[in-house]
Amino acid sequence: MMLTLALLAAQDTSPDDPAIGDRIEITFHSGSTIVGTLVAPPAKAEKGSLTLDVTLEYPELNGTMTVPKKEIKGVRKLRGLDPETKKKLAEMKKRIAEENAKTPPPKPKPAATPEPKPEPPVEEPKPKPEEELKKAREFYEKFPAPDWSEERYNAIRLKKLRGQLPTPTEREFEAGFELWKKGRPAPEKKPTPQ
Repeated sequence: MMLTLALLAAQDTSPDDPAIGDRIEITFHSGSTIVGTLVAPPAKAEKGSLTLDVTLEYPELNGTMTVPKKEIKGVRKLRGLDPETKKKLAEMKKRIAEENAKTPPPKPKPAATPEPKPEPPVEEPKPKPEEELKKAREFYEKFPAPDWSEERYNAIRLKKLRGQLPTPTEREFEAGFELWKKGRPAPEKKPTPQ
């Protein structure tokens, strides 16, 4: 009796009471709907709730759904499914279940593309000793001693290790330090006393 009163209060267009076994559409307050066959609610269900069997309505769903009365905006009785339609739906669900159970065929491995032969490394022409010495001397003139030295080079490296950023000039000196060493004039030899 309570279920019948709840259904009448929630029903929108049909004055007929939906009974267990009827196909109905529930409209939620959000405007969404769900269709199913009305079945007896489980023992744990809230009073006034409706339980729908959605197995024949949605291809990949099997089972029931219980909807509390407070979620329902309206209930509408629908025309029942004829036996032929039920049979077709059952076959379609069975086919979908079988397709889902099959393991997909292995994807074909992409054709191996031949690796290109590595090109021999292009050797840069080595500068002539006179040109290299000239560049080294010019670099040394740009960074003359005593301001620029091996100690300054080490200080720049320590600065970087501490996470400090060297100035652009210091970075240039550090990058060309080997060239700077080549351009440094040879230390003058002091005459040895005889």
